[in-house]
Amino acid sequence: MKRKHLETHFTKLLNQRAVMLEVMIPYAGEEWTRPNEEKWSFGETYLHLYLLLKWFRRLNQVYLPIASKLAYPFRNKPSDWQSENVYELYQQKNQKTMKAPFFLMPPNTTKLQPQFHDILTILDEETDKLAMLVCHLDEDIAGHIRYPDPLAGNPNLLQAIDLLAIHEQHHFRLCKQYYKLE
Repeated sequence: MKRKHLETHFTKLLNQRAVMLEVMIPYAGEEWTRPNEEKWSFGETYLHLYLLLKWFRRLNQVYLPIASKLAYPFRNKPSDWQSENVYELYQQKNQKTMKAPFFLMPPNTTKLQPQFHDILTILDEETDKLAMLVCHLDEDIAGHIRYPDPLAGNPNLLQAIDLLAIHEQHHFRLCKQYYKLE
């Protein structure tokens, strides 16, 4: 079974997280401090990334068994495995960043803020759960499992995993910009 592109996307995800944590070292202990009132803190950003990953994994627990059967007849046809940076394209077109849906927004309460290292732990755990969920799929099938997301061009599973990495990189770039780390 082919899994080269899935492994590439998950590796990219983990590598860019490691780089971002290195960049954040000067802010150790201040992860929940916002760079300004309008922008998310590191903690809020990572919580948002966790929520997206959790929702995507939960969706796929139900969706993949059905969609993989529907994709099977197309397994011998070519498919894309990379995605465009839809966040950058949206920002260029609309002159503003894309707004997250309400269920992916980090809570505004300061009382319930978890420890930042706990967020990192659950983000990694969700990533592992998602990887385990998709690791059994052959990429010839995964490339034909589609998600109804017109903004992202209705990506297939391979592109959707790539979009997770692109999404995280987008937020890391914004954090670097807002915290003046570049």
